[in-house]
Amino acid sequence: MVEGGLLMRKQGSGTYVTQPAYSRNRLSTQPSDSVCKYIYMPILQDDMEHSYQNLLLTHISHILMLCEQKLISQEDGKNALDFIVPLMDMHPQTIGFNPLNEDYFLNFEQYLISHLGIDLAGKIYTGRSRNDMTPTVMRMSIRDSMLAVYERLLALIRRLLALAEENQGRIITGYTHCMPAQPITLDHYFLAIAEALVRDMDRLLSAYQNLNRSPLGACAMAGTSFPINREYTAQLLGFDGIITNTLDAVATRDYLLELAADFSTLGSTLSRFAQDLYLWSTAEFNYVSFSDAYSCCSSIMPQKKNPLSIEHIKSKSSHLTSTYLDIAMCLKGTSYGHCRDLFECMPPFWDAVEQVTGMLELSIGTLQDITFHYDRMEFTASMNDSILTDMADFLVQKDRIPFRSAHNIIASAVRAQGDNPSSKITLKQLNKSSKQHLGHDTTLTESEWASLQSPRSSVANKRSEGSPAQSSCRKMLLSLRMAADRCNEQYNKIINSLQLAEQFRKEQIDVLKNGTHFEHN
Repeated sequence: MVEGGLLMRKQGSGTYVTQPAYSRNRLSTQPSDSVCKYIYMPILQDDMEHSYQNLLLTHISHILMLCEQKLISQEDGKNALDFIVPLMDMHPQTIGFNPLNEDYFLNFEQYLISHLGIDLAGKIYTGRSRNDMTPTVMRMSIRDSMLAVYERLLALIRRLLALAEENQGRIITGYTHCMPAQPITLDHYFLAIAEALVRDMDRLLSAYQNLNRSPLGACAMAGTSFPINREYTAQLLGFDGIITNTLDAVATRDYLLELAADFSTLGSTLSRFAQDLYLWSTAEFNYVSFSDAYSCCSSIMPQKKNPLSIEHIKSKSSHLTSTYLDIAMCLKGTSYGHCRDLFECMPPFWDAVEQVTGMLELSIGTLQDITFHYDRMEFTASMNDSILTDMADFLVQKDRIPFRSAHNIIASAVRAQGDNPSSKITLKQLNKSSKQHLGHDTTLTESEWASLQSPRSSVANKRSEGSPAQSSCRKMLLSLRMAADRCNEQYNKIINSLQLAEQFRKEQIDVLKNGTHFEHN
């Protein structure tokens, strides 16, 4: 019978496939029930979900190379491709992967032998091993998943830049330690998040350079005596080159650690952003409201509207940090070569891909239909003493006193005022504090003092680069648009490179089928 794409039969207490893999001739028994259940089955299920197409592409490219190098005849290569290429349009369950044949690689070998015969199917395994085949397929599958991450991260950056443009000059309080600090603008805030995400994007694009190298042709770990062409298969599969050292090619999983670390950093950015929105949505802040489509209700409290997506964005970042630790611990203590320990790296990595994709999609969706309460934002900024740093700065400029003295004058006036946010410091209180510290009043006039009370004036008076002043924000918006365009160009370059590889591979298949001479760069 077929169960979950696996050809099964009853055997004692378990249900397994009838034929063992050809490669198990060294062993006298089949894998145990527990080995099948806890080792081979989970890996097979992951591979069926993520790697079927890339397994076929790797076989196709290797066959083309064997023909190009005259290691097998063009007739054998054509016959093999005539059978394998149509499998690209079939579901992986068609092949019937099963745990008695161990992993994906040996399952497919068994399938080819049963349909093509060992004389033909056995030839196409010349000059390679599952030790180099597996990481090749793995890198290609990870590459596919990264394209989706790049696309969504770029979309989120674009959305933040759009929000920055839509909310230029909108006053909001900037916070440190979750306490009112200084007035900023909403566009200044969104530009800060966008700039952080551009760095996250740069890191992930940089990691692609290490990911997109081909291990194929390294064989078990020491290469092969057959005159294979590793650069040719790398070109066929869309890699930017090969991992030269054959031991390094099969042993390394550092690209997983690099990507996992970058995922964790991205998750931290998104989680901190979500935490701000979370606080802003509370009744006490009331700065923003979220769409009903990204909210949920209480089962008992009828008035509740809870920020569903935001809470999950915050918590999902923990999975990304855990992934890095999982992979690092899987690799810890393993010798630098191929070993089964390396397979345990993939389940947490695939989960991380799903989690980071979910965080990005939820963030984009939440921001597509978010409502800002501008009056509440500006009113709060005008009442929470966030302009007092500007007052200290003005004292330094007007009275030519040290900043620490100005800081002490303002701080003492605040302490004397007490915990009354609705009461603002008067010039009289300021001068009283000045006498305590300097022995004389300030030179500020009532009109000067009144002009310092506005959060808008605070923002407008900023002169340093990167501040919330609108001239500065406009420059940052332009700069970040250019950065996003640069990231998009790199993303498109990756897409184009893979499309060219696909076109080249199809051309080489046609060359083989037509019986003409192979030509490639």
